[in-house]
Amino acid sequence: MLNKIIIINSELYAKASIHIGESASIQITAENNVGKSSFINALNFLYITDKDQMRFEDDRKLSDSMKHYFDGTSLHSFIIFEIIKNGYYSILVKATPENTIEYYKITGEYDESCFVETQNNKFKARKWSDVLQNLTLKNPTDVPVKLTNEELYNLVYNSDKNKNPVVWLKKSVKRNGRKSFSNSFTDIYRHLIRTSDINEKSFKNALLVADGQQHFPLNVLSSSSFEKIDEFEKKKTHLQRLISIKPDFEKLKLLNDEFVSHESILGKHKHTFLNKFNQVEQELSNKIDENSELSISIRTLKTKIDTTLKNERDELIGKKTTNENKSIAIQTENKNLSTELDELKEYEPSAENLLYQGLKNNLIEEQGNLTELISQLSQLERSQFTEKEILNTIKTLKNDIDKKKNAINRFDNLLYQNISKDENTIKKVYSFLNRDVAELDKSKIKNPITKSDSPLQFFDGLIDVSDIKIETELPTINQLKDELISKEKELNEKNSQLKIVQNRKGVEKEIENLKTSIKTKTEFIERIDKKPELLSKIESNLTEIGLLEKNLKEIIENISNKDLEIDKTKTALSLKIEERKKYQNDLKNFKNQYQIISETTDIYEIEEILEIDFENIYDDFQSKYRKFIRIKENRNSLKNDLNDTLKMDVKDIKKFIRDVDEEIINIPQSQKIIDGLLDTLSHEIGSPTDSFLTQFRDFKTFVSRSYNQKLAEYPISNIQGVKVKIEENEDLINDLDKISKLKLSERLDFGKTYSYEESKDALERQLSNNNGKTINIVDLFKINVEITKVTGKTETIDLSKQVQSRGTNIVLKLYLFLNILKELVHNNSENRVIIYVDELDAIGQKNVKHLIQFCKVNHFVPIFAAPRKVEGIEKYYLIKEPQKDSKNQRRKISFGELQSFPVIYRDAE
Repeated sequence: MLNKIIIINSELYAKASIHIGESASIQITAENNVGKSSFINALNFLYITDKDQMRFEDDRKLSDSMKHYFDGTSLHSFIIFEIIKNGYYSILVKATPENTIEYYKITGEYDESCFVETQNNKFKARKWSDVLQNLTLKNPTDVPVKLTNEELYNLVYNSDKNKNPVVWLKKSVKRNGRKSFSNSFTDIYRHLIRTSDINEKSFKNALLVADGQQHFPLNVLSSSSFEKIDEFEKKKTHLQRLISIKPDFEKLKLLNDEFVSHESILGKHKHTFLNKFNQVEQELSNKIDENSELSISIRTLKTKIDTTLKNERDELIGKKTTNENKSIAIQTENKNLSTELDELKEYEPSAENLLYQGLKNNLIEEQGNLTELISQLSQLERSQFTEKEILNTIKTLKNDIDKKKNAINRFDNLLYQNISKDENTIKKVYSFLNRDVAELDKSKIKNPITKSDSPLQFFDGLIDVSDIKIETELPTINQLKDELISKEKELNEKNSQLKIVQNRKGVEKEIENLKTSIKTKTEFIERIDKKPELLSKIESNLTEIGLLEKNLKEIIENISNKDLEIDKTKTALSLKIEERKKYQNDLKNFKNQYQIISETTDIYEIEEILEIDFENIYDDFQSKYRKFIRIKENRNSLKNDLNDTLKMDVKDIKKFIRDVDEEIINIPQSQKIIDGLLDTLSHEIGSPTDSFLTQFRDFKTFVSRSYNQKLAEYPISNIQGVKVKIEENEDLINDLDKISKLKLSERLDFGKTYSYEESKDALERQLSNNNGKTINIVDLFKINVEITKVTGKTETIDLSKQVQSRGTNIVLKLYLFLNILKELVHNNSENRVIIYVDELDAIGQKNVKHLIQFCKVNHFVPIFAAPRKVEGIEKYYLIKEPQKDSKNQRRKISFGELQSFPVIYRDAE
């Protein structure tokens, strides 16, 4: 049994321990949040051997509580449980670097000095290496041993008393699995550590543990059973489908035979075509070759048409065109000549024809006028005088004429005639003086010249005139008259010029009109002169037109003959071209046929040459191939339909026919297999379901006759009686009852108790509802706890809710579970089990008394926790919250035998 619990150097405790010994009850007294629950929850490390099932405050897992219990280190923190069983041994728990725990078994009584170093009334936790060394030195023959999970489990729980387990279990208690480290006891005990979490589900499981049937679920409605039933249905359905498709399958075999026959014929056609193709291709290629006789013939005919005959015809056409054009030209010429003669009919080229002579005289007159006008205009253009210049010249001429006339009239009174008596001097004066001065009147002479020596004095200057030529002759009166006539003539010319200048455009227009008239008259006269030639030309042209028409008729006949020859040659060429085109098309078609036949990969050649014309092979092949495809499609379609009907997935049709044919032959044998499977399923489903319901009925008997009777022995508070009642899941149980009567023969059949449809619906419903999951006994019922109060009134309560008062609720749940737990261990004073009861102050004095008495009888040792001391407890430990240190940090708590003392209350017994 557990004798001591020691915690060294946790996050909360420096050192804490309690000594259970022979005490019947213990209380840990401390204010809230000081560490009562944390200490007692350390029972997880002893009684819950499956680390995954350990739960601490606030439902924390082990990994979340490592720092709390081992202060985050594996060197100085320990939890020790001292056990008394035929001697002493301890189970030590320590942390590992991997943030989990490991266990050691230490033989002998717990020695604190091995774990704690004391100096100056202070203590310090030793390192694990030092602890291990101290323990080895203390007991060198039996050193600490590290425990495996299996060794720990067998050390804590065992049905063999001689192995000195912490808890001596009854043999009926089994492990939850071969590799599991939990059992029926741990499944219930872990709820006692947290009584507030006890609910209907946990209580149901606890009751099943007490009855020993928690590991007998119903698996027949699981996925494996469903698969077996499904397999049966598949085999049965497949057999029915095989029978149903037999007529269509026979049709498929006939189609397949027809398919194979056509495939063989097509294979021979394909081989024959491919074999003959090369020879045919070579023959056709030779015929359409550029150097073949046919190609040469085509080129020759083309040359004849395009060159020889074309040139000959073009030459004839040229001649025809030339003659036609020439004839038209001559006829046009005669027409023009006739028109010309009509215009000249009043004129004849003779001296007797007055019209002709008058026309010629008129022409001569106009030519004279034209010459004169042109001459005047030419002279004006050469002189390039302007109108102003001509007017000035006319003015000057008129003055000169007047002077000449005056000079003639005054010849003897002229200045130069009277300037001197010396003739030489007169000659010099005449030479030196201007005519205007020389011909002045003699009255202008102031002094006659008497001396004419050089130089000449002019006004107040002198001029050397020695180099001037002296006129030898002086002008006579006749000379003056001649000069007058010349001046008058020049004046007439200038007047004509002035007229022309002033009317230049009119003159030019008159000239142009004269030229046009002269030209027209000249041409008309020339036409009259040629009138005899025109008559002769008309006669000559008529003769030539007759000859041209005769030649043209012959040319047209020759052209017609040439066209006939060209048409015949073109016809011959067309036939040759069509012949070559046919060969080309044949070759192209045969090549296309070759490619098409070659690409029919679903037809394999069969080496047999058929006696059939090459030209007919392809059409015959295609005709048979189309029928072959229809047969193939019908065959495949029917095969696919049969494949779908049979739910098969065989791609190869030959294998499909072979397999299905074999299955149809083996239908009698398949029927026997289905019958055997029916018998097996009947045994695997009906019998296990019936056994499952029998377990449930036995469980109900256990609860009503065994468990409820034991509950009735212990009154709680104002509760006089407690009874657990089973509320069945009627729908599920009724379905399972129908399924338990299941017997399978040729179909799903059921016993006489239920109709076939009812039982079938039950099976299908449960298969659907459970989706292949296992059905446990807990699924068949609900738990109701019925309490009878001292007043005689009964009430049904919900375990997940508080019953009456909080204290009553705690004690009731403890009673329910402890009545189960006591049946799992041997009732022996050396096999006492430590339990934890929190919130002692809420339980009540009377309930505490009854609970302690119950625990004594059944060898449970309750450790209570409360803020205040409660009467009726045999021994208690006081935990005081430590003062803070100089750094205002909370010190770790220390408590144990030196800090507490037992108190026996007057009514503890």
